[in-house]
Order: sequence, then structure tokens, then C-alpha cells
Amino acid sequence: MVDVVAKAKIGEIIWAQLDPDGDLYDEIMEICRREKIESGVVLNIVGGLCKARLSMPVNATDTEAQPGVLELSGMMECSGFGTIGRTLDTYDSESTSGIVYHAGTPNIHVHLTVTHAGKTYMGHLIKGCQVRSLHPKSHFTIVLARTEGAILDFRVSKETTAKYPKGIPIHDLRSV
Repeated sequence: MVDVVAKAKIGEIIWAQLDPDGDLYDEIMEICRREKIESGVVLNIVGGLCKARLSMPVNATDTEAQPGVLELSGMMECSGFGTIGRTLDTYDSESTSGIVYHAGTPNIHVHLTVTHAGKTYMGHLIKGCQVRSLHPKSHFTIVLARTEGAILDFRVSKETTAKYPKGIPIHDLRSV
């Protein structure tokens, strides 16, 4: 059963062409800060990478385990989509899952699909995905949309577990 429903309207759509060698995560964060996006969606990510880091399940049998990190290098293509919200609590799981969120910054929750050497992987976008371009002007393009009427806040529970000793990450959706 659906727990929360919040309706929103799509507002301004922002297209961006990324810098060659830029970090995909940092570039999206910069656009969100510069454009003051607190609620939105990442509609499309399309381009090439020369390095990728994905936070993804690495243990196929433990459904409560934190994700691990997959690192790739070489020629890759990627596509992705996700949400933009607000980060209320700092969460640092860099050593386990590669995920780090800082309170007061945009919360980027993007699922990125990467094809590398004939294999395809999908996981959470984290720092370390380097834009690949053969030209001084990259063809790597992303499309973001501002939304109005709903907000997605990231916070960390006070409750801890052996597998989540710093608290459990939570996304709270609400209408505004």
C-alpha cells in the first residue's frame, strides 16, 4: 500500500552541458545550488564517462546490508534519472557505501546505469564519475526540472543497527 502521496507541478526545465573531465555528481550539485533547486527531478542524464563509481548492492543474499562501491575506468556510456530534495542531516557512509550527504545541501538521489566492456551496471550516483569527452566542448547533457508542491527531505534516524551504526537513511516526502 502506498504510504505517502504528494502532488507537484513541473516548473522550469534546466538543460546543462557538462565540462569535460567534470565530476557528474559535483556538476549536478553545482547546478542545484546555482539555480536554487530545493525540489525537483533529474529527468535525463546522457553521456560518456572515463571513470565511474556506483554505490550498489554487492551482497546478493543479505537484504539489509549497506551497499558497497563499484569502481570502473575506461570508455563507458551512461544514463540516469532521479530526485532532488533537501538534506536535513549529515550522513557519512563513504567507507562502506560511498554515500556522503551534508546537511544544508541539495540531496541528489540518482540511479545511474553504466555500460562498460559489454556489461551493464546500475547503482546510486556518487562522487567519482568523470565526464569523458573527445572534444573541448563535451556532448554530456543533463536535464533537470524544478518542482512545486512537494518536497523530499533526507534525514538520518536516531535508531541504529549493527549494519547502520550511524543511523538509517530516510527520505520523507510531503506536500507543501
